[in-house]
Amino acid sequence: MRMTKLLMILICCLAVATPATWGQAANSQARSGILGYLDPHTGAFRPLPAAVPQDEELPAATLFTGTVTVTITITVKTTALTSFTCSAEVSVLDGSTSFTSYAETDTVAATGTGSTRTCKLSIPYSCGLLTQSTDNMQTSYNVFGTAATTGLPQRTSSRSPLDTRKVPANGTITALTAAVTQ
Repeated sequence: MRMTKLLMILICCLAVATPATWGQAANSQARSGILGYLDPHTGAFRPLPAAVPQDEELPAATLFTGTVTVTITITVKTTALTSFTCSAEVSVLDGSTSFTSYAETDTVAATGTGSTRTCKLSIPYSCGLLTQSTDNMQTSYNVFGTAATTGLPQRTSSRSPLDTRKVPANGTITALTAAVTQ
């Protein structure tokens, strides 16, 4: 009796397992079609975007260097102001797919006495650009005037942009001027 039960259990297991293994199909070629999914809420088919190869490289960036000089002439109208500081910034945005930005700044104390002061700023730059022919360069400045003893009054003059231009050829020196009244 024990042997009979064991034989019956074995036959049942074989009866269940055999059709399951026969029902499996061998690996076949993938069928052509569009990969995607069916949106259950709208009933619309949404194709998956095409895969972009990960090893695809951007073209090499070209290095562009130069110098921007900014000369700011300050006409002093507020007699309590005795100390003047100027700063300028040159910025470039590489408009390629990377959207890399570059910024260089310079800050100097103004020279001169009386009602006229001068700031001479020199800003060397170096940018690795993919699309130099379409990239723009901007220059901006700030002038800060303060009283020597108390720090008050204070005046600030700013201009952004002072200048916008295409990125110049390598080694170019761009000279800009500005006049400010404080």
